[in-house]
Amino acid sequence: MEMLKTKDAAELLSVSQTTIKRWAAMFPDYFPKDRFGHYIFSEQEISLLKSIKERISHGEVLEYMSLGSAADIQPPVSQQENPLRHTQDWPMGDMLSRIDYIERSLDHKADEVVSVQLLQQRAELEDLRQMIKQLAVSLETIQKSGGPSLSPYDELHPAAAMKLKTPPRKRGLLRNIFSFL
Repeated sequence: MEMLKTKDAAELLSVSQTTIKRWAAMFPDYFPKDRFGHYIFSEQEISLLKSIKERISHGEVLEYMSLGSAADIQPPVSQQENPLRHTQDWPMGDMLSRIDYIERSLDHKADEVVSVQLLQQRAELEDLRQMIKQLAVSLETIQKSGGPSLSPYDELHPAAAMKLKTPPRKRGLLRNIFSFL
């Protein structure tokens, strides 16, 4: 078998290219990238990907999977000899997979925080709308009880008076958010 690109490996295993990349990123010692940063899979690496797919279909979680126990396949020799690929006690791949897991967790948390902030801002906007309605009612009451028979709009510029006489249009939530900015 010749060397396969990510797309070919994905078609061979009937999974998406993103899935292949995610699996390969979890085990960088077993799936090296070429000099352009792309994955190229040999027959040995395709068998590892098949093993990963099978283990996931049996319910094993990718983050807790170890390829050393799944197959008797070792990382390529060129990577075993590279002193930069390992620290004293922990394989670099293990640290990279942990960093990747932490980054994904941080992304998830950041999405949750943004969602909560949006909900809080929506609630604050609704409170502001209610306050504006109450102020408008209070202003009308003051204008009706406080003065001569003149209309409250007589003192305003004609264009402003016309704007106040026409009922406000209902606007979408997004427009309201961006109109305050």
